[in-house]
Amino acid sequence: MKMGQAAVRRVFVSTALFSIILAGGAAQAQTAPDEGVAAPPANPVAAPAPAPPVAPAAPRSDGLEPPNLDFNPDANAAKDYDKYFYFHRTNTRFAEAYADIRECDALASGSNIYLGNSPFTDSYTNNFVIPQYGAAGVLGGALAGAFADAVFGSAARRKERRIKIRNCMGFKGYSRYGISKELWVKFNFSEGNGRKKEETRDRAFKLQALAASGPQPQQEVLRK
Repeated sequence: MKMGQAAVRRVFVSTALFSIILAGGAAQAQTAPDEGVAAPPANPVAAPAPAPPVAPAAPRSDGLEPPNLDFNPDANAAKDYDKYFYFHRTNTRFAEAYADIRECDALASGSNIYLGNSPFTDSYTNNFVIPQYGAAGVLGGALAGAFADAVFGSAARRKERRIKIRNCMGFKGYSRYGISKELWVKFNFSEGNGRKKEETRDRAFKLQALAASGPQPQQEVLRK
């Protein structure tokens, strides 16, 4: 009788162990990947998010002091206000004034800008001029400008540029103020048949922007 109970216990233990083995094998079969298919990584790494676009740096005045605008108007100086003047607009920041002056210069320079060799002129030509007028229009404008210089001279080119600058800045809401020639030449430049170096032009634009965004001028606004 004792031998019979021991045999029963052995059968029971063997059956239990066999059931555990079968259960483990079935679980392994369910979790194992199919042959020839790579198993996914245990901890997948998420792809890094794309970096946000970097905004272009705002223009700086490079530590330049605002130009001297203090002078006593007289009849002789007033005769040349069509040549010697500056702009100002209230509640305007330096960066805004600088961008407006550069844009108006680009429009007023005409064919001269197409012949420039700088990142600004290249960008303007590629992104605005060529899409609007085509490469043939750019070349035609350059030839027309050279012809105008030969016929009318640099003085006429300078006058044309001044008028375009005045119209453009006036359209943008800037007022115009007269100034003496002695003060004007310190933060402006003249271009006729040739084009000044970009360093010279950019320095003048920054000084003009400092004046355009500075304190309110005390003299009268020019109406013509």
